[in-house]
Amino acid sequence: MPRGGKNGVIDDDAFEALSGTESLPRRRADVLMLDEHFRSHPQIIGFSNRHIYLQRLELKKDPSWGQSLPVGSGFHVRPVRGTARRGDNGRSWQNEEEAAAVIELIQQLRKRDSRSLSLGVVTPFAAQKDNLREKLEGFRLASDVLVDTASGFQGDERDVIIFSPVIAKGITSPASRWVESPPNLINVAITRAREALFVVGDIDYCLQQEGILRKLALYCNDIELLRKTSDAELELFSWMVVKGWDPKVHPRVGDLEVDFILDSSNGDRLAIEVDGRQHTNTIEQDKARDAYLQGQGYVVMRIPAREVLETPFEVVHRIAQIVSRSFQAAGGRGQGDEFLAEAGRRRGRERGQ
Repeated sequence: MPRGGKNGVIDDDAFEALSGTESLPRRRADVLMLDEHFRSHPQIIGFSNRHIYLQRLELKKDPSWGQSLPVGSGFHVRPVRGTARRGDNGRSWQNEEEAAAVIELIQQLRKRDSRSLSLGVVTPFAAQKDNLREKLEGFRLASDVLVDTASGFQGDERDVIIFSPVIAKGITSPASRWVESPPNLINVAITRAREALFVVGDIDYCLQQEGILRKLALYCNDIELLRKTSDAELELFSWMVVKGWDPKVHPRVGDLEVDFILDSSNGDRLAIEVDGRQHTNTIEQDKARDAYLQGQGYVVMRIPAREVLETPFEVVHRIAQIVSRSFQAAGGRGQGDEFLAEAGRRRGRERGQ
């Protein structure tokens, strides 16, 4: 079949996409057929559950299962400022700076104690795929890493996935829109990861887009903020994702920044603060913060960071007791109760209780 981006003939990227994404969910009926998800870490599938599957998935993977991974489990971001350019013969798109960052990351992962982990790289564009494969051949890493477009990866999975979106300064608006519409390409790219996902790209440029790329960039920023702020906050975020909730991360209420806020469509609002050891010295300040938030109509819940790290299922259960009526009224499913209970029993056995 002839392929090329000119004269109205389908190009390499479109050919690969059309050949591989027809089975992905496009309508609500398609989404409803997908009930439970066991493969990916909650931070990874949490994005797709929110923006693709409309919170219809019940997540069945304990966020703590992969914590012993040398690379660190969950969702990771490696910001890169690059330039998108046409590939050979003006076909497809590639990003040299982004490709170099991907290769550097692969080398770092292979130098660490992670050789037993399967590794893959997913990109929307055929030119970037070819560029990365050539570079890996030069470093004698091609046999260790599967590199393909999103459509080529469909049905496959790896322990660790690196996503190279290519979208950056220099790309055309039609190319950016092609990646975003429909959002299936992004969904396939990130959900190929079982334990860890690295997004390597120009996050700031993706924020300028209007569709799923912007949503992905916002999610990247939330995750990175939590990683830099508190292990306990990141842990709680992961468990709230398992529950099927959509917490706002570090939103501002007036002059205050709150760790998390959970809203419901009937107007109920819960402000959640995760308190580290330093809060033993800020009791009066915390009381003043709580009073202000309550005056703004929020229910305030303070949770010791230690409890989040040691018994997160119990913490989530307490949160659920507060929000369950609100979220049921708002159409939520109250997901994961049985799974959380089993996770709690398993964690208790591990602690010798």
